[in-house]
Amino acid sequence: MAGIIAFFTWLGTYLDAKYPSKTPWWTVGLSLFGVISSLVLVIKEVMNLNKDNK
Repeated sequence: MAGIIAFFTWLGTYLDAKYPSKTPWWTVGLSLFGVISSLVLVIKEVMNLNKDNK
């Protein structure tokens, strides 16, 4: 989970450095995308574990 978030945050900072603007939109957007996608993966894994235990 932390690896996904860290990767997308790094990618956002890289893109913000490459395409500068007043607000770091790439970092904000890709960080949120990383958080949401990692939460989706965790929820799917928990649902699969619950399904296997029944």
